[in-house]
Amino acid sequence: MVIQNKLKGVDVQDSQVPLILHSFRRCPFAMRVRMAFEEKGIAYQVIEEDLGNPSAELLRIHPSGQVPVLVHGDQVIPESAIITEYVEEIFPNPPLLPADPAGRARVRLWTHWCAETLKGDLDEFKYDWETLNEDERAALLARLHAALEKLAAALSDQPFLLGESITLADIHLFPFYRQLTRARPKEPELLSYPASLNAWLERLVSRPSFVRVMARPSSSG
Repeated sequence: MVIQNKLKGVDVQDSQVPLILHSFRRCPFAMRVRMAFEEKGIAYQVIEEDLGNPSAELLRIHPSGQVPVLVHGDQVIPESAIITEYVEEIFPNPPLLPADPAGRARVRLWTHWCAETLKGDLDEFKYDWETLNEDERAALLARLHAALEKLAAALSDQPFLLGESITLADIHLFPFYRQLTRARPKEPELLSYPASLNAWLERLVSRPSFVRVMARPSSSG
């Protein structure tokens, strides 16, 4: 999909049109968007939301009260992966998607896998571990180990998921792997993390873009 330069009369590539992001600092979905913005060196404003008490403005533009939500001129865009691709099309440099359709499809497949498989198992590991019986815990750990093996295989001979350069695939997935490494069930059996994945995570969290994401103050207006 090609986004036209003008939407509802607003020149979206005009640097005077602010990018306003309703966000929550620890939300991995919002982290994706902020990381993409920082990688591209885009000026943007962050409105930090209290997810237990969303602002009236957030509820007005997105009644679910979920983040991230991007406001850009007349556009109100929720959903992190949609926001990052929207920004990629408007601000294509430096690129975070491959130039070829096959490469872009691979990015989207990683994003889909994260949403449909990894995220659900991660949430179960983080929030439901105490309620699971022994068989359910074993099944969950097996699925998570399979996920780690899938990621490790992709990173066995290259620094990023699609090769030598960071793409939205890395940006979309790494916040969830980061959460997984920090999730510790109250049981002696813990996950082991392949060295290639820890190196990938360290490569990402040490990038200046991520350092700025974690250090960036929010604004209320």
